[in-house]
Order: sequence, then structure tokens, then C-alpha cells
Amino acid sequence: MASLLEEPEFPKLISAYREALKRRYSKNNLSKYPKFSTIPEEKVDLLVRYFLELLYPEYEGRKKLDGAFESLAGFVHSPPKVFGLLGSLSMAVFKLGRHLRSAFQAGFAALHSYVTAHRFEEIMFSKAKELLKEGKDLTNKSVFDQVLASVSKKDADEFRQDILKLFATLSDKELLSKIKQLMDAVVKTMKSKSKTYTQEEVEGIMLGAGILTKGEELFAGMTREEMDLILEAIDQVEKDAFEEAIASVSS
Repeated sequence: MASLLEEPEFPKLISAYREALKRRYSKNNLSKYPKFSTIPEEKVDLLVRYFLELLYPEYEGRKKLDGAFESLAGFVHSPPKVFGLLGSLSMAVFKLGRHLRSAFQAGFAALHSYVTAHRFEEIMFSKAKELLKEGKDLTNKSVFDQVLASVSKKDADEFRQDILKLFATLSDKELLSKIKQLMDAVVKTMKSKSKTYTQEEVEGIMLGAGILTKGEELFAGMTREEMDLILEAIDQVEKDAFEEAIASVSS
């Protein structure tokens, strides 16, 4: 991930992707889906803001996020550290009981979408560089469609499913509350064991907790049916954006 951020042309891809997301969830594009017309406009705005602030921030924000996520990924891939941590969470274990394992897994599965999102970008960047060499403007929809169409269907599907997992977790209030309790306990424990856990690892976990907490706002005050409609809209809009890009490049 760090190598991508060092690429001088990479900020252009970030900007183009942010513009594409705004187009995708614009009033004009969503008007093509009568089924989703009941979703309140302010919820669509929140959804776009969540995508832009937490999954696709501008270049400076990205550097900070990627650093924290790199340390988080290192932590997750070190079983002794994870199990050592779980063993120290007696109060959290007592409070969460049988939900501890599902809360831990759901929290990390949700955060995995961030990592997948950026693998998706790596694939797109090689095509973006080609087009930039030709003097093309990535923010132009037909040019960006060529970038998007360079991703395989398998990678696009995996990315979409990961994003849906994140939003499904955010829509499960009970599970989210347990994940937040767990994250709080994890941060306290890590801070108390500074010889085992680095400051970067603590910041990675805190960042993850922040992503989940901010996303909670999106589904606040909604019924289960309304939440499910938003999840269905994300699935449909993301799938259609990819298929439209493929169709426009093939024609």
C-alpha cells in the first residue's frame, strides 16, 4: 500500500474514484431505481460521506489511514498477539460471554473491506497510468469506465461483497454495540502492555473502532426494512456501475 501512495500519479486515481462515487449515488443516477426512491436523501448523503471520509479519503487522509491499517494488518496476522490479547480481556469476556468470538470476527471482517478496497485500487492504477500517459482525464466518466473495466469480475464481486459485509455489520445494532465494547477493552489492554503492543498497533485498532462508530450514524433511527433497502441499493448500484463500465468499453 505504501508504494501506491508514493506514486506521483496515484492522487489522480483517488480523485477520479471519489468523483465516480458521487456520480453513482447522485440523485440523478438513483432516480433510475424506483425501488430505492423511499430512501431519505440525507441517508444517501451520509452514505456518500462515509465512503468518501472513511474508505476513500483524499490523499493526505489516505496516508494517515494506510499507516494505521498497515499496523492493524500486521497485528491481525500475528495469532500469538491476538490470543494474548483475548486472554487478557477477562472483563470484556465476562460482559460479552458467548458473543465475544462473533464480535471479534465481525469487527475484523468489517475492517477487511478497507484492505480489499485498496487492492481493488492497485488493479485499477495500472490501467490509470496507461490512460494518463495518453493524456486522458480520469475524472471523465468514459475514461474512468475504462479504468473500472480493467478489474476482473471476480475481484469486483469480492470487493462488493466486502463492502456489503461492512455495512451489514453497521446495520446490526446489537452486534455493533458488542464490537464497540470489545474494541474499548482491546485498546485499554493494549495501552497497558506497551512492551507487547506498539503505539501504531493501538492507533490501528482505534482507527478501526472509529470507522465502525461513525458508520453507526448511517442506520440510526431506521427500521430493519429500511436498513435492508440501503444494503440492497449499495449492492445494486455497485454491481451496475461495474457492468455499465464493461458494456461501455466493449461497445
